[in-house]
Amino acid sequence: MRYADKLRDKINKGELNFGTHCSTTEPWYYEMCGLLGYDYIWIENEHMGMTMPMVQHAIVATNAGGCAAIVRVQDHSMCNIKPVLEVGPDGMIFPMVNTADEARALVELCKYPPRGKRGFGPLRAMDYSNMPLDEYLRTADDSILLFMQCETAESVHNLEEILAVDGVDAILVGPMDLSGSIGKMGQFEDPEVKDLFQQIIDKCKAAGKPFGMSIGLNYDLVHFFIDQGASFATMGTPQDYFFTMSKEVVKTVREIEKNR
Repeated sequence: MRYADKLRDKINKGELNFGTHCSTTEPWYYEMCGLLGYDYIWIENEHMGMTMPMVQHAIVATNAGGCAAIVRVQDHSMCNIKPVLEVGPDGMIFPMVNTADEARALVELCKYPPRGKRGFGPLRAMDYSNMPLDEYLRTADDSILLFMQCETAESVHNLEEILAVDGVDAILVGPMDLSGSIGKMGQFEDPEVKDLFQQIIDKCKAAGKPFGMSIGLNYDLVHFFIDQGASFATMGTPQDYFFTMSKEVVKTVREIEKNR
C-alpha cells in the first residue's frame, strides 16, 4: 500500500494521522521519526529554504522509516512545485491558499493532462523508470495528497469555494498566521480566533473533507482539533523536542548535583 493510501485509510476509519515537522539536513532524523510511530513527516520548506537534494533525501529517509513524506513548498510557483513532485512525495502542502482560483491552479500544477498541466519528467516518482509508464500514468495523479492551508480570514471566508475544487484533498489550519490575520497572533483562546477555527471545522465537515492543523508544542490546541474530529495533527519540531527535553535533563542533573 502506498503511503498516501495509508493516510486515506486512516481517514476513512475515522482515525487520526499524527505527524511532526522537520527541516534538518540529517536523513537519519526523518527515518527515526517513522520508527517512533508518526504517520507522516511534514518536511518544512516554506520557511527553511531547503535545497532539492535535502528535500529528496528527506523524502527517501522518511519512507525508509515507514512514514508518509509530505512537503510544504515555498510558494505557489511552478518552479518550486515541479521539482518536488518529481522526487516522489506522498503529499504536498500549499501555504496561504486564499481563493478557489489559487487552489484550482495548484491542483492543475500537480495533475497530468487532461486533469491538469503538470509537465512530464518524473525521477524517483516513477521508481527511477523502473515502473511501467502506463502504470505510473494511471496512478500518479492520486498518489499525492494535496493539502491547502487555511491561514487567513480571507481564506475562511472563501473556504466553501476552495473545498469545492476538484483535487483538494484536505484543509490544514495554520493557527499562528490565521490569528495574526485578525491582529491576534497566538491568542488561541480569543473568541474571534476560536470562531475562525470553528468555521473552518464546520465548513470542512459540511463538505465531507478532512481537516487538520499544525502547531508547536501546544497540547491544548491539538486536543481541541482532535476532539473536533481532525484527521491530521502536526506538532513540534526537532528544536522544540531538544529544548524541552534539555530543560528537563539540565534541571534533573542540577537537582542530583545539589544532593551530592
